[in-house]
Amino acid sequence: MTLRMSMPSLVNAHTHSAYGPHFKGVIPAQPFEPYMIDISVRYFRPETPQEASAFALVTGLDNLSAGHSAIIDSSSVPLTKEHLYAVAQAYEDLGLKAWIFSEIADLPILFYTREAYPRYPHAIPLRNLPADLQEMCAVEDDYRDQLNALQGLIRGWQGERVKIGVGITNPVWCSDALIRDATDLARLMDVPISFHVEESPLQRKVHMAQWGMSGIRRAAELGALGQRTLLIHAVQVDEADIALIAKSGSAVCHAPISNLKIRNGIAPVGKMISAGINVCLGTDGHSVADVEDLFPVMKFVTALADQNGIASLGGLAEDVALRMATENGYSLWFEGDFSQDRIEFSSPIGPFGHVWDAPASKISEVYIDGVPRLAEARAMVASRGAHELVALWNQRILGWETEHRARTLARWVEETTKAWLAEQ
Repeated sequence: MTLRMSMPSLVNAHTHSAYGPHFKGVIPAQPFEPYMIDISVRYFRPETPQEASAFALVTGLDNLSAGHSAIIDSSSVPLTKEHLYAVAQAYEDLGLKAWIFSEIADLPILFYTREAYPRYPHAIPLRNLPADLQEMCAVEDDYRDQLNALQGLIRGWQGERVKIGVGITNPVWCSDALIRDATDLARLMDVPISFHVEESPLQRKVHMAQWGMSGIRRAAELGALGQRTLLIHAVQVDEADIALIAKSGSAVCHAPISNLKIRNGIAPVGKMISAGINVCLGTDGHSVADVEDLFPVMKFVTALADQNGIASLGGLAEDVALRMATENGYSLWFEGDFSQDRIEFSSPIGPFGHVWDAPASKISEVYIDGVPRLAEARAMVASRGAHELVALWNQRILGWETEHRARTLARWVEETTKAWLAEQ
C-alpha cells in the first residue's frame, strides 16, 4: 500500500437541503422526538424558490467540496414547479448527479395524537396538547393532491444529471392508502421510492401498537419494498425485518452520526450486509449531523465496527466503509460513468486516510464524468449570493422568540415521550 493523491468520488445517499446549511451548529444533541419539534418550530421550509435554490446550492457545494459526486436529497420544499425545480436546477448547475425525493405524509409527524393513533395507549387527544403543538400537528393537504402534483413535476422535469423520485416521510406517519398510492406512482413513473423507517425506539413502539407490526413489515405487505426502494436509517430493526429487506432487494442508507446525535441507536449494518443488503452511507444533512462530509461518517462506521457488526464480516472495517461510500452508493440508480468520477488531493493521504485523516481539507478538485467541477462551482455559488441568504436565515432561526418557543415545546415533548418509553 502506498500514499495516494486521488481516490474515487463518494455518494451521499441521504441529506436534507431544505433544512440544511442555515441549521449548521444550531440544534443540540437530544432524542429524536424533541429534535423534530425543535427544528420544525424554526421554520425549516424555504418560503420562496430563491431560498430553496440558495439552500440547495450551498448544500450541493458542501457535498462537492467533500468529494461527493452524487447525492440524494429528501426534499420538503413545497410541491410547486418553482420550488422543486429550483432545487433540481441548483444541482444541475453545480454539475452534481442527484436524486430528489419528496417528503409526503398524511398523519401528524410531530406528535402521536389520539385522533391519528387510536391504538397507541399513550396517545394524547389533540385538544390536550399545548396550543402551538396543536397547530403544528395539523395535516395541511390531502396526500392525493400532493401525489398528483409530484407526478406532474416528475413528468415535466428535463434534467441531465438530476432526477426526481417519489418520497414519503415514514410508514408511522403515513396511512396504508398513501403508501400504496405512492408505490403505484413510483412504478407508473418508473422512478425509485424512498422513505425513512424505524428511526427511533418510540417510532417502533407506536407503529407496533397502531398496526401490530413493524414499519418494515407493513411496507412489505403494502408492496413498497423492492429493488428501487431506499430505506433511510432502519435503526430499530430485528432479524425478521432484515430478512424482509434482503428478500425484497431494497437498499438501506446508514447515517451513524445523525443516529447517535439524536439518540436513535446504532443500526445493525453488519447483519444487513451479511444478509446481502446494499448498505450505503448518508450524512443526514446540516440540521442533525452538522456536516455534509462522508469522511467523518466513514470514521464513525469504522470506529463502531464492534457495535454495528461490521467487525464480524472479516477483513478491514476501513475497506467496508469505503465500499459503502462509493460502489454501494453508485448502484442507487444514478446515470453516468462513475469510473470518471474522482477526487484529487493537494497533498497525499495514507491508504486508510479516508477514515483516519481529514481528507476533505486536502481536496483540490473533484471530477464528475471527467469534468472538473469544484472551482467553477465555488465561483458560481458566490456570484448568486447563496451564502448571504443562508446567513440571513441562520439569524432568523436563532432569534430569541423562536429559540424560546422551540426549546419550551421540545422540553415538553421530551418529558412526555420519556414517560411513554419508560412504561412497558
